[in-house]
Amino acid sequence: MLALLSKPTRPAVDWGGLSRRILDQSAQACWVVDRELVTVGVNPALCALLGYRAGELVGTHLLAYVAESSRSVLERQAAIRDLTPHRSYDVTLIRSDGTPLRAIFNDSRLDGEDGGSAPGFCIFVTDITRRFEEETQRALRVDQLADAVARMNRFLGQICQELKDPLSAILGATQMISSDVAFPDPAGGGPGQGTAHLGAYAALCSDAGRQMMRTIENLSLWSRLQLNQVPLDLRVYELGGLLQDVLEELEPRARSRDILIVNRIVATPVLGDLFALNTVLKHLIENAVRFSPSGSIVMLSAALADGGVTVRVQDNGLGIPEDLQPHLFRIDPPHAAPGADGEMGSGLGLLICKALVERMGGGIRVFSKVGGGTAVTVTLTRGSCTGL
Repeated sequence: MLALLSKPTRPAVDWGGLSRRILDQSAQACWVVDRELVTVGVNPALCALLGYRAGELVGTHLLAYVAESSRSVLERQAAIRDLTPHRSYDVTLIRSDGTPLRAIFNDSRLDGEDGGSAPGFCIFVTDITRRFEEETQRALRVDQLADAVARMNRFLGQICQELKDPLSAILGATQMISSDVAFPDPAGGGPGQGTAHLGAYAALCSDAGRQMMRTIENLSLWSRLQLNQVPLDLRVYELGGLLQDVLEELEPRARSRDILIVNRIVATPVLGDLFALNTVLKHLIENAVRFSPSGSIVMLSAALADGGVTVRVQDNGLGIPEDLQPHLFRIDPPHAAPGADGEMGSGLGLLICKALVERMGGGIRVFSKVGGGTAVTVTLTRGSCTGL
């Protein structure tokens, strides 16, 4: 006969106390609220996360710690709390010191006795502030990269157009030369009528070729500067002597347009790189000549300022529209404008000057007014105690 085994007696369990111990010992921040979203209980992890004591939180409304931007989210979740026992959503809380805290609420309904209505809700809080900031920064970097790529593409399109125009002029001139040579003067005995224009065609080709070469050289230099492939050797140079070499190269072009370059820079020692100084001076003076009307003056001067040397290139040219001035040292949007003689530049000159001057420890600024000319000032490190 089988003996009937009695069921073991189960000890009474204090489920409320057990829940309290689990809540207190949980490493994850936990928030218990009633149906009106009034705080019933919190654990130490939540107090540490928000910077409040438990006595300050219990009895207060949950919305008091939610950022204005997230209140509608919490209210919407509270409205559907009886439809689903568990919900997960993002909110922004406000710590005791006023700083925002981005968090995920894992919201679970606490079922009442005998299947009755839920007396409240247990919310586990996960801090995702760092992750949110990292994602925000990542998205910002992606946007910046996309913007840089778009600006670079527009810039390359502009450069292609700058190269296309003079190349078209060269091709057109060479076609006219070929036509004149192939069809001599029908009357015979001498060169054709068009052959007399060969000199003009050759000059056109020369000007267009020079423009293309300058654009290509500037583009090559600018790209190497972006890749940090232009080494600089900083030494003390006498600016007046460097200017003489630059002016010898640029004065024939200035004379052809009846522009006088007045150089008031004499013994001015500066700390810089020989190639960089020559490049900056050439670009600035060449720009001043290009945008100056025939018969005007380009003034070069220098002065001591705060232990450095400020070099100024002033012209009386067309001036730069105010809306374009903030973009002078950017590759986008396109801001290159034709000079006084209609010759277009690539817009790279000032970008190159800025990069070189800053690598020599200086700075560059542009002051301009439409119809009132342009002044470009470059600040360099003074080379010695010798006065100007």
